[in-house]
Amino acid sequence: MKRKYRIAPTPVLSDRRRIPSVPLLESRQRISSRVDQDDINTLTKAQVDFELTMMRSMTPQEAAVAAARAVAEAEVAIAEAEDAARDADAAEADAEAAQAFAEAAMKALEGRSTPRMIIHA
Repeated sequence: MKRKYRIAPTPVLSDRRRIPSVPLLESRQRISSRVDQDDINTLTKAQVDFELTMMRSMTPQEAAVAAARAVAEAEVAIAEAEDAARDADAAEADAEAAQAFAEAAMKALEGRSTPRMIIHA
């Protein structure tokens, strides 16, 4: 089961100068729209604090089980990231090939002589 966690942002007035520009926000929205929202659990600060409290009260055996589970999830995430990187590399190669084709087509079109239209009045 995929579990991706994100801590919910808490806006602070002093952070206003850190707000990214609109194009950056738009690009993040395009990227985040690709991620299935069901795969992401947004945690509040209270939930994170609760999880930390639970971790502190774990026995060594429970901690070992939780650590093994976290390592397994990390390995799955790494494999998914590697797949995504391969897909990105393939898409980049396709884009470069398309760009080269477009440039060659433009050069071919520039080399042609265009027929001149003569308008008789």
